[in-house]
Amino acid sequence: MKATRRGVLGGALAVPAVAGMPRLKRSTAPLLVHDPALAAGRRLAETHAGEVLAIEGDPIRFARALFARRPSLVVGVSRHADGLLIEEVGREAGYVPVPAPASLGASGWVLAPRGNG
Repeated sequence: MKATRRGVLGGALAVPAVAGMPRLKRSTAPLLVHDPALAAGRRLAETHAGEVLAIEGDPIRFARALFARRPSLVVGVSRHADGLLIEEVGREAGYVPVPAPASLGASGWVLAPRGNG
């Protein structure tokens, strides 16, 4: 198997967010969401090997559709206001904020299912 720079960097960014967490029983893999208007979000999207979703349109509708998928973890890079809106919808869906790795920067955040931390 050939490792690429993009795959290695994406894994390096995602691993700290998941490290130390127990195995989560959810129907989908972790998701990364980002604001394509932010350089940090675009960089993360380019280097992440898994599924990446751009935050587009109404953030509340976006978040409802996101949490309907029941991801095992949501890692995001966005503007503070969008992050708060997505977090609120996540709380309604049973998710709570967990410490984000420093590699995500000041705009990064992580949500995990309640009771799995």
